[in-house]
Amino acid sequence: MNNFTFHIPTQVHFGVGQIKSLAGALKAHGATRVLLAFGGGSIKKYGAYDDVVRELNNAKLPFVELSGIQPNPRVESVRQGIALIRDNALDFILAVGGGSVIDCCKAIAAGAPYTSGDVMDLLTGKATAQSVVPLGTVLTLAATGSELNNGAVITAGEDHKKLVLFHPGIFPRFSILDPAYTATLPPNQTAAGAADILCHLMEQYFNPAPGTQVQDRMNEGLMRVVLDNAERALAEPDNLEVRANLLWASSMALAGLQLMLGKPMLGFPIHFLGHELSSLNDMTHGVSLALLTPAWMHLVMREAPQNIAPLAAFARNVMDVTEADDLAAAEQGIVRLEDWYKRINMPANLRATGIAEDKLSHLAEKVMEGREPFGPLLPINADRAETIYREAF
Repeated sequence: MNNFTFHIPTQVHFGVGQIKSLAGALKAHGATRVLLAFGGGSIKKYGAYDDVVRELNNAKLPFVELSGIQPNPRVESVRQGIALIRDNALDFILAVGGGSVIDCCKAIAAGAPYTSGDVMDLLTGKATAQSVVPLGTVLTLAATGSELNNGAVITAGEDHKKLVLFHPGIFPRFSILDPAYTATLPPNQTAAGAADILCHLMEQYFNPAPGTQVQDRMNEGLMRVVLDNAERALAEPDNLEVRANLLWASSMALAGLQLMLGKPMLGFPIHFLGHELSSLNDMTHGVSLALLTPAWMHLVMREAPQNIAPLAAFARNVMDVTEADDLAAAEQGIVRLEDWYKRINMPANLRATGIAEDKLSHLAEKVMEGREPFGPLLPINADRAETIYREAF
């Protein structure tokens, strides 16, 4: 196991009714004027908005709203939030929604104090934020884990390139995780969120390293929780115990990348391949991951059979495969994973999502822009990226 330093400064308020902690949490972190940020109308339709506004009023905190943050959030929304903070002298950001809203707010938090240029400087690595506006979250979707980490993904430019921002200052100061808010999700969002959680766990699991038994056994347990509870959440959408387990698994899956501790950070190939699909047609991130993961696994089996021990371990320890031979076990694991995707109603292939076949080589080229071959088990280059897209097609 490699040496590491681990720190998560985010305070978590978990459970039904924890929205009542919001006023106190805001005051404890020095908020006096708040940017209230959210996406579409769902938080107003299902009550989260009213709950948040009530708490803001109870705390006697003035606020300015930033609404309409998109799935796969755009840099334009980031700039809009930065302008609102500067124009209204706001000193705290409250993100209410899922990962897209939280990621947008993280970029706003880094960009608002940065006056030497545009926020794109921070997103492209040209500059580093020296200070940030503190933020907190009220989560409504179990998926990205953004509520408990210091990363954000923002879409920018005419080619809708996905840009990743990491900064220690953009850990949320607090996150309110109420499973009741996730019970209002439509089935397709619940399913896509579960696929996203599972892929976070798989990409860390498939970054093998000697001596990381703690991380790997924790990971296997979390993956089994996701597999079990996603189907139950679809069958019993109001079961708050099921929702709570799925929600906490989501947070734990990417909480400061704790399951990557002690391992080499070789990149998340499935995620980067999926980002380009979302850039092309706004495909839901979890859907893209569900379509690409089996194709990546098959490629590893074909081109790097000497490295499939983690795939075989996944098959046995997560998917309950009993086959003794590693190749056969890994293959059965993929079959069972694909069956699970079918049971949660993920699309059958990229063609079914409207992706045109003539775009696949272009997508593969975009994945590798400014990037050397990357990823564990089998380094991904443009040819291998295109192979994965074509197999998923």
